[in-house]
Amino acid sequence: MTTSLNLPKNHLNAVLDRIAFLPEPLRLRAFDVFLGRLIRAYSTVGIRTRVLTPDRVEMSLKNRRKFRNHVGGIHGVVCQMPGEFAAGILLAHWVPKGAVVVVRSLQAELHKPIRGDIHAVATLPQDQLRPALTLEKGEVTVSIQLTDSTGEQPIATDITMAWFPKSARSN
Repeated sequence: MTTSLNLPKNHLNAVLDRIAFLPEPLRLRAFDVFLGRLIRAYSTVGIRTRVLTPDRVEMSLKNRRKFRNHVGGIHGVVCQMPGEFAAGILLAHWVPKGAVVVVRSLQAELHKPIRGDIHAVATLPQDQLRPALTLEKGEVTVSIQLTDSTGEQPIATDITMAWFPKSARSN
């Protein structure tokens, strides 16, 4: 799956190569388990991966009672989480081994109340992702498409993701 694009042999791509033999539903579930063990917030919130390719990541979040605000929709900040993870994983396909991917900034405009479950789609053309293959550090802005159960886009989100070498991380 990752070898046809000549993606770097980083931790994410190594894990995806190890589970590539599984049928897609099991592969996505195995990835969710892996990510949930690596990042506790992922499993705590219950985000699920729906599509996982080097140029498109889709994640969803069920409208559970503990995430609802006073009007019955998912709280605006919680709605951002599937998009944040989708953007991070999208970029993580492309960064060199040992690089750290972080959120640099997040902008969101809430247009209407959220109804039902949330579905987040992160996509970027490969030409915008390719600098991650050659640059030691940098950033890219990903527009996240967030839709609710009605098919509407209640939130417009742009997330700027950055990457840098692990040794450059401050303590």
